[in-house]
Amino acid sequence: MIQVGPTSIVTLQDVKNHLRYTPTDTTDDLALTGFIYAANDVIEAECGAVIPTSYEEFYDGGSTYIYLRHKPILTIENVEEGWGWWDYELDYQQVNTIPAGSMFAFSIDSPESGAISRRSAGNVCIPFVPGQKNIKVNYTAGLDSVPWSVRLAALEIIAHWFQNSQMRAMANTNAYQSFDQMNEEFTRTTGTISINSGLPYRVLELLKKHRHLPIIG
Repeated sequence: MIQVGPTSIVTLQDVKNHLRYTPTDTTDDLALTGFIYAANDVIEAECGAVIPTSYEEFYDGGSTYIYLRHKPILTIENVEEGWGWWDYELDYQQVNTIPAGSMFAFSIDSPESGAISRRSAGNVCIPFVPGQKNIKVNYTAGLDSVPWSVRLAALEIIAHWFQNSQMRAMANTNAYQSFDQMNEEFTRTTGTISINSGLPYRVLELLKKHRHLPIIG
């Protein structure tokens, strides 16, 4: 996996400003950097790719559609279809446009779901040639810009973790304990322990608009 562009949702300076550090205080820089990368992982597990990242992946042919593993799709640099001894580079064809006439083409049908389809002459949708791992795709997934709600979610996750690990004595006060509690009806037992103890509910609310749609198998 090759990182392109920014490598984190928020910068170290963003986090230090959020936690009200003085500009010259570098005491916790290493720990905060670790929290930043951990927050990246958590948010991308909830929302999909956020930071633009390039991937090279292989898929089995035989189906009309291929669903790329990372989404949303930003760009597709190359799609190759393996026919045994020969590899054909597919041309990009926009869905529902005047066909370019290529028999070897593909379309991006849904950037949000990662769906691409095989296209032939006349922009007709046909299956990719059958095979095992014979379709190679080079593409970039992520967002053009990080929404402010996602940035705030990253900062709040880091603040929550920092307060409950590096500042444990302060985090154990009643004020901090009650801050992340939900109403009693949302808890499993007594309402005194949050279901989302690792990820505060207020953070999930910030991410709600950008979270994965449920997948029904």
